[in-house]
Amino acid sequence: MDHPLETDVRWKVRPEDFLVEEIVELPLRPGGPYVLYRVRKRERTTLEVQAELAARLGVPQRAVVFPALKDREAIAIQTVAVRGRGPARLRGRGFEAVRIGEADRPLRPQDLRGNRFVVRLRELDDLEIERLPAAVTALATHGFPNYFDDQRFGSWSPEAGFIGRPLLLGQAEEVLRIYLAIPMVGDPLEVRTFKAEARGLWGNWAAMRERAPRPSNYRSVLTFLNDHPTDWRGAVRRIPARLRALWVDAYRAWIWNDMLRRIWALLPHVEIEIRGARFPVPLERPQDTEASVALPHRRARYESPWAEAMAAALAEEGLSLSHFRRGALLEDAPPPTQRPVWCQPLALELEELQPEKREALLVFELPPGSYGTLLLKTLATRIRGP
Repeated sequence: MDHPLETDVRWKVRPEDFLVEEIVELPLRPGGPYVLYRVRKRERTTLEVQAELAARLGVPQRAVVFPALKDREAIAIQTVAVRGRGPARLRGRGFEAVRIGEADRPLRPQDLRGNRFVVRLRELDDLEIERLPAAVTALATHGFPNYFDDQRFGSWSPEAGFIGRPLLLGQAEEVLRIYLAIPMVGDPLEVRTFKAEARGLWGNWAAMRERAPRPSNYRSVLTFLNDHPTDWRGAVRRIPARLRALWVDAYRAWIWNDMLRRIWALLPHVEIEIRGARFPVPLERPQDTEASVALPHRRARYESPWAEAMAAALAEEGLSLSHFRRGALLEDAPPPTQRPVWCQPLALELEELQPEKREALLVFELPPGSYGTLLLKTLATRIRGP
């Protein structure tokens, strides 16, 4: 996919233009009950690779544990733990897995030490070539806002908003309407095609099932609805609990972003775009950038100025912290999660600048959970200036 950076800089023109590799502290133990694989994937999501690995190894998906998720629009090198044994090498559509050892436990998010990125920028104009070295130096020195970026928000619909919101509010029929008949930005083409047909067939569960992707959870949900036509809650509970939790986490991340937006919009800033909305990037590093602030959950506590900004963000959504609890549509309450409000790159270098080709190569490392795409968007604001 071709991504302009609000200047003419482009990245991900080709999949190989954007490579991300997890930096993982491996819990190695020879003979342990888990086998570890290093997976190189291209144009596949982590969840798609997880499902295919599980099928090829003949184990449940829950036995295939990635410590983090990566999107499809990049080459990604990840580590996965599989309970049991497996071959030295596995290949599937868009991925290759190589066994690297054994462990006594599955991988956890806490095992991640960061991510290393190698990114090629293309089609640089004269001004960008001139300003890029200084912009990289400034970004390496000052860092950038630690917003969640577009990849986190695949469950947003331009028509219906976030599917996580009706989940929190217990609106089961609305959850199903979005899941089965309204496109979300992260839906693949096959699902979008199905939803376009499903919209005109709403209520005819058997006909919708015939048009649903095979195999898919959509078919399981529609089979249940065909047998229990008005049991909306029961149908929602047929959607995998992990997927529902991811939807709520995406919605929490959006509200958290909005909290930061409200604070930093008061400072001199330039703007970047995240999922169609504008977010401020302060011209100078603000105070309190050492803070880590909770994503909304029912027991979250906030200090000023985060408290006032979070209250305003929740009020705009018609929510309070009490909504972030276990309920009829959620088996578990959203977990307490802290996130740093600012990202300081662990390393950032302009490794190549080729004016004659109008290209550059960036190599950088970021802490776990921070987005390389957000660094690139911020770099663009540094290039073009306020």
